[in-house]
Amino acid sequence: MMYGRSCVECDAFDRSKFEHQYAVVNLSGKWSFPKALDSVSVEEAGKNAVSIGSAMAKIEAMQPSIDVVMPHMFCLEGMTRYRGIFEMLNVEVLGCPSDVCALGQDKFLTKAVCQAAGVPCPKGELLRSDVHGVDVQATAKQLLDRQSIPFIVKPAREDNSIGLTLVKTNSFKDVAAALSKGFQYDDTILVEEYIAGREVRVAVVEVEDGDDLRLVPLPKLEYIVEDIREMKHKLGTDSTGKLLTADGNVTRALEKAKDEGERICPAQFEPAVEARLDELAKRAHKAMGCKYYSLYDVRINKDGFPFMLESCLFCSFSPLSVVVTLASKMSDKELQPHPKLFESFLLRAAGETKARRAAALQNQDNVATTGGLKRRKIS
Repeated sequence: MMYGRSCVECDAFDRSKFEHQYAVVNLSGKWSFPKALDSVSVEEAGKNAVSIGSAMAKIEAMQPSIDVVMPHMFCLEGMTRYRGIFEMLNVEVLGCPSDVCALGQDKFLTKAVCQAAGVPCPKGELLRSDVHGVDVQATAKQLLDRQSIPFIVKPAREDNSIGLTLVKTNSFKDVAAALSKGFQYDDTILVEEYIAGREVRVAVVEVEDGDDLRLVPLPKLEYIVEDIREMKHKLGTDSTGKLLTADGNVTRALEKAKDEGERICPAQFEPAVEARLDELAKRAHKAMGCKYYSLYDVRINKDGFPFMLESCLFCSFSPLSVVVTLASKMSDKELQPHPKLFESFLLRAAGETKARRAAALQNQDNVATTGGLKRRKIS
């Protein structure tokens, strides 16, 4: 809810061009349609929550028709199943398609696909709970025989550094504890070499260039950390672990995270390093089949060579979101100020939905499989 509110409540939006409707998926699985996203409105709408089937019927019957879905669910199901629902309705989702997000949610598969396209990644291996989690002591011993300290242990399908450990010693106890912690959050965990050096976020966006699309690398964001970024560097919580967000200050969790660690934006690099970062992001974007934008966590070693840690395929497009922040540091005005980039994406996405509807009315044979649209070339 925090992401959705911080996005839509931006005062700079051109509300003469865009009309926003809200759909909330409740923890029960039922859907509700509040008039606003403050806690009172959401709670009131929840009293009339409906099944997913009724929700889809309501959405299809809306007038004017829904042209774009801007998803703000960044859990596994929100990034995959719920995006897929709207893809089946032939309504464009602003962001990567559900199959790409499913790939991006799995760090091991992401790296396998990207490495095949020439994207440098840390060396790593996948461990399964039903094989390697049965006897973590034995697994810890085997890891120490083939992995060099320090190394990273993290769930393959978690976000925000949840379940992540940097193993710094040859202690069986420490390694076993890291494995046990990782398996608490996922049935598969990734063990990979630790790349000492600078940590940055690298993003690319698709810019319309005639009938084609042009990939534009954005300025970079560097995190100043002692060794790794932890959850506190990403989302602010109180002493009980509850997310810091409320009607009075919707973005408090994001602001608190920024207070926990120094950031440099735009980060400065030697031209050769900057070129490597741009090439890494472009290759990864194309290899994964990303759409509109993509974002990557990257480590740069002491020799100036980057290694992709993971992809980040969610963006709220709030004024505080990473992609918006990076675009704001561009030297030209093509992508800023906010919400210029976001509104250009909304118009492009709406155009794709309308093209599908037009194709369906003409009974084109390829509508069911392609949405009636040819994938645009990315240069």
